[in-house]
Amino acid sequence: MKILILGCNEIADFVVSRLVAVKDVTEICVAARDKSQCDVLRTKYSGKGARIMTARVDLDNAAGTRMMLSITQPDLIVNLAPVSLALTVMKLAIESGANYIDCALNNWENNDLLSEQYTLFSEFRDKDKMAIAGCGMSPALLSCMIRNTLSNGFLKIDSAEVYEMNMYADYDFSAKAMFIENGKQLEKGGKTETKETDFDAFGKMSTAVVDSPVIRIFQKEYTDVPNVRCYVSYVPEEKPDYTKELELLGMDSDEPLEVAPGVSISPRAFWQKLQDSKKTVKDLSGACGIGVVVTGEGANAKKRRIVYTTSDNTMSNEKYGMPAKLLLDAYTLLTGINLIINKKWVRSGVYSPTSFNADLLIEGLKDNGLGIRSKDLPVEE
Repeated sequence: MKILILGCNEIADFVVSRLVAVKDVTEICVAARDKSQCDVLRTKYSGKGARIMTARVDLDNAAGTRMMLSITQPDLIVNLAPVSLALTVMKLAIESGANYIDCALNNWENNDLLSEQYTLFSEFRDKDKMAIAGCGMSPALLSCMIRNTLSNGFLKIDSAEVYEMNMYADYDFSAKAMFIENGKQLEKGGKTETKETDFDAFGKMSTAVVDSPVIRIFQKEYTDVPNVRCYVSYVPEEKPDYTKELELLGMDSDEPLEVAPGVSISPRAFWQKLQDSKKTVKDLSGACGIGVVVTGEGANAKKRRIVYTTSDNTMSNEKYGMPAKLLLDAYTLLTGINLIINKKWVRSGVYSPTSFNADLLIEGLKDNGLGIRSKDLPVEE
């Protein structure tokens, strides 16, 4: 099999290091705007199995990209370009008669489809080719962890809770939180539904409900799960209370004041902008992990179970040159590629990894060295 990887980053390095030794892979071409980065991988992994080629590609140059594809003639295109270019790369895969896989969903907030990638379902089906969209930590790994749990010991499911713990340095909690409750999609203001967790797997952390592509997966594909929430951890900020000082200085007013000809701002808004300007991106380090907690009916009683994997951002950065979230993306993408190579994922059209047996992805991840564990939890009254 000939594999074309579009984009050269830490995930590409991880994937090439593992694919080069797969016996059914005969050729790997790594292409990006900066060919010199691709050449580093060729030098690093040449002679260890599959032939490695490199190429310069500018996806804005359609003619040049098509010429590159006519030379490489890939059987599978792995898209590591920015997610906004997913449709562009997918159309190139259709034209060149290649299968396709990526690790993120584009515009998944759209309620009509799981993401923008699914608009090309008919085109891939007509060419008898397959595209796998979103084969990364979220939604693929998290959704398959839930589905894997549902198929093991549960007769009925009451709820599924997703936890992403210390996986983001600067998560934006200002967006609305979306979740499924009693089979209906609901929303709340950002960071209005929070709770403290104390799972042995992660330790004690503050979490808030957020929107997530996992929610869309369950809206479209797994409607038998009536309650689904996604939680992301955060570190509570300790802010000094300047209320009295602001009142004394007249900075508590929302009434706009003209500060320059044609420019007005309220004292309160000015103070907020001043505070925001002092914010810095936090260093992402230390223990982290993801997990899902499923509650429902077992064979004889109420049942609650957690499936999870843990990591450490500091270790991941030192060993792989990327934080744990990207490493989980890399593991999941690699496993998806292996399932395509081994013909365990075979369909015509555009699909999410959860369209297949979830155990295939989970077991494949374990085979690739990712530790995924599970255990029963006390049932909450």
